[in-house]
Amino acid sequence: MNTPKFESLSPNLITADVNKTVEYYTKTLGFRLIASVPETGIYNWAMVMRDGITMMFQLLSSLKEDLPELKFNSNGSLGTFYIKVRGLDSLYESLKDKAEIAVDLRSTFYGAREFAIKDLDGYFLMFAEDAK
Repeated sequence: MNTPKFESLSPNLITADVNKTVEYYTKTLGFRLIASVPETGIYNWAMVMRDGITMMFQLLSSLKEDLPELKFNSNGSLGTFYIKVRGLDSLYESLKDKAEIAVDLRSTFYGAREFAIKDLDGYFLMFAEDAK
């Protein structure tokens, strides 16, 4: 019997304006747009990629259309995204004047150096590198 192997994770984040979010991720964070619905104009959904990371963004109305059984309530949590990188200092320098820094560059007790930004929709992205 073959054991399943997870190959990737692409979070699908709710946003009020997919086009603005794509612009932020491409211009500020260096992602590139790889797919969208529709292909041009005002997007309902889009996917961006940088290196091995893909992220999707979708309008709430579009997501409810795709998944009508999806229920929203106050019991959930926003959470954060923890992204391991190489070249953390360089990434920090490239973002510190362009993105909202939510957690400044720091060293942790668990052997990492990290910092976090807050994107246009309030999602937190923590970038981390193993301390040397």
